[in-house]
Amino acid sequence: MSVYGAPPSSGEIEVMLFGPGYGEAIAIHLGDGVWLLVDSCIDPCSKEPATGKYLDEIGIQPGQVHSIIASHWHDDHVRGISQLAEKYPDANFVFSGIFNSQEAAAFLAAYSGSVSPNLSRGTNELYMSILGRQNAFPALHRTNVLEETLNAKHVRVTALSPLPTVHAKFTSFVAQYMAQKDRPINHAPEIGPNIAAVALHIDLGDDAVLLGADLEENSNLGWSAVVADQWSGVRRPATAYKVAHHGSKTGDYSRIWTTLLMSNPIACLTPFTRGKCRLPTDVDRGRIKEHTPHAYISSGASRQPAMNRDQLKRLADICNSIALVDAGFGAVRLRKQIGASSWKVEMFGNAQAL
Repeated sequence: MSVYGAPPSSGEIEVMLFGPGYGEAIAIHLGDGVWLLVDSCIDPCSKEPATGKYLDEIGIQPGQVHSIIASHWHDDHVRGISQLAEKYPDANFVFSGIFNSQEAAAFLAAYSGSVSPNLSRGTNELYMSILGRQNAFPALHRTNVLEETLNAKHVRVTALSPLPTVHAKFTSFVAQYMAQKDRPINHAPEIGPNIAAVALHIDLGDDAVLLGADLEENSNLGWSAVVADQWSGVRRPATAYKVAHHGSKTGDYSRIWTTLLMSNPIACLTPFTRGKCRLPTDVDRGRIKEHTPHAYISSGASRQPAMNRDQLKRLADICNSIALVDAGFGAVRLRKQIGASSWKVEMFGNAQAL
């Protein structure tokens, strides 16, 4: 039997979060053997998509995967997602509704490598997953990804974002970056703040889970606008939260915690380490722990090496940045029986309490 043990029972809810320091993937069991996969990252040992390998190890059959959701197109959230799309051909493939236009489709094609090689891996993964797939659907605010009766409970998975107004803004944005005769196609441009990500609300009938994706705060289009929306603001408060944008300040908004969540929820997150950007910072960690004492991270990758202060100071004098070469791959698993009042938390690999 694998290190992960047995699969959840039919009447057990599960949220499994993977993250090695650069990458994020989530597998969710909604009950009655129905699974969702959100985003993708690569298991560093097998070089396979982490969630696909996990489902194989606990004995889940391909037909049990209802949907694969790409919350957005950044490389660290979609590595291997085209492999998942191929592995689970009957699963719906759900992507951010900002790409549901001719202009956005052309943008994906241009930056996928189909026109010019060696471009953004994220746009290529998303482009290859959608290309020619009949069961691919865009998601915007209030889109139902799933609505079924499972274990005699009405279960609904709904997108809280992106808001419809983001679509027009993104279409205008991508028009600036399409290939022209005097401008070659280079790496796909970043959009900041990230207002295009698909945040998900999972209503389990007697509880809820909130998946914050990488949605960032923006007074008109980000978290504050989502929370202020009359429909979003009355969703069932969640007891489990995948913290937005690796716990960074840009993904934080106080009313997420007071409106969309129950008090002291289980919070889990993945770190981000790329170049000098290391999330969550110590300040981020402190802010999250002010909201809940029950916070967990899939890897300690955002922390400095465990060395004494003098050693770190000497290294800092000669280095631009200091980081662990191998911060470890880890996962946080939340499980609870339907109707139970609390979650069981398990940590694997380099996962740890925040």
